[in-house]
Amino acid sequence: MRRVEVAVVGAGPAGLLAALEAAKKGVDVTVFEEHSTIGEPNHCAGILSVEGLDRLGVEPSPDFVQHEITGGRIYSPGGTAIEVPGRRTRAYVVDRAAFDRRLAGIAEDKGVRIETGRRVRELVTAVGCVIGVEGRGWSAGAEVVIDAEGAGTALARKAGYAPQKAGILAGVNVDVSEDLEPNMVEVWLGSGLAPGLFAWVIPLGKGAARCGLACSAGDPFERLKLFLRSRLGEVRCSQPRRGVVLTDGPARRTYFDGLLLVGDAAGQTKPTTGGGVILGGLCAREAGRTAAEAVEAGDCSSDFLQRYQKAWRASLGGEFASMLAARRLLNRLPDGSIDGIFEALKGEGVEKVLRSLVDGGDMDMQSGVISAALKDPKVRGILMRGVGRFALGELRRLFNL
Repeated sequence: MRRVEVAVVGAGPAGLLAALEAAKKGVDVTVFEEHSTIGEPNHCAGILSVEGLDRLGVEPSPDFVQHEITGGRIYSPGGTAIEVPGRRTRAYVVDRAAFDRRLAGIAEDKGVRIETGRRVRELVTAVGCVIGVEGRGWSAGAEVVIDAEGAGTALARKAGYAPQKAGILAGVNVDVSEDLEPNMVEVWLGSGLAPGLFAWVIPLGKGAARCGLACSAGDPFERLKLFLRSRLGEVRCSQPRRGVVLTDGPARRTYFDGLLLVGDAAGQTKPTTGGGVILGGLCAREAGRTAAEAVEAGDCSSDFLQRYQKAWRASLGGEFASMLAARRLLNRLPDGSIDGIFEALKGEGVEKVLRSLVDGGDMDMQSGVISAALKDPKVRGILMRGVGRFALGELRRLFNL
């Protein structure tokens, strides 16, 4: 069995960012990617915030940026729209495969080895400690293993380190040829359309758009085809790209003896939208730093590695908690209540308040926007009528309001 200091399972953004951070500390890092080409298959909607890329230290590039987004519209189940136009670029639409390959290039420049076509089939353990990874006909020992395998977490579950996740939705994306307002994304709510999340329409410029949907019940592609007919009429679309969306927040524990869970494998996605590149990437950077420190200290026990979870919870735990509370509240609301809230927001002149809050807010760190909305008397009154005093009280207690 050959040996590396840090073994990373998966060459998605979380795995690559963790590997990059560990390599910056001077440790020996190898990433094992099961597919032959990094970034494929690509099943991501591909919207990354301007602030998020900056936090990750990644410069936007024409190599992976396809389009820019300045604002959006959110539609209630009955079709009432809340519009948030923007005066600046808020997000980039990216080609995720190209984005992942850019990260891989950056990591390799820092000394990370990336081995494609290497499917890890098992975590190697000894006396309750992870000591390496194993595939068909090969194995590698490691001081620390960083599991960035994705949403399925099959390796960690098989080895007894992760329970079955909740809040797993089936998602799908297609590209269509259609002229739309060029810089405005659309989000469509409704339990009849997309129970558990929403449908989206993302302009790509030059007469094209990326449309998708994630749901907790039914076939997402069949639901998406119905949505496309109602929204765009009869259009031709690309082959569907299916994936998994997580909305139930991070795992309770993300560290073990010799093992760290990161990204989707740790549930580090935004419960409100399912997006995981930015927050998962920030957590992954903490994992890479902690893994390197453990190697340098010669201590890869869970007692040492727990500093990874302490670090990401200190910086992002409140964000995950606030978004999870908002998601669970939305999932409990019937379509009629959501319609009523949207109509009241427009009818009582509160839409301008929301526009201001969202325009000045942060796409990834959403607790500030949620907290500011709950502090506004008009918004609070509308929500109380729509969601009930008890549910609103739960949200306000979360934010100490």
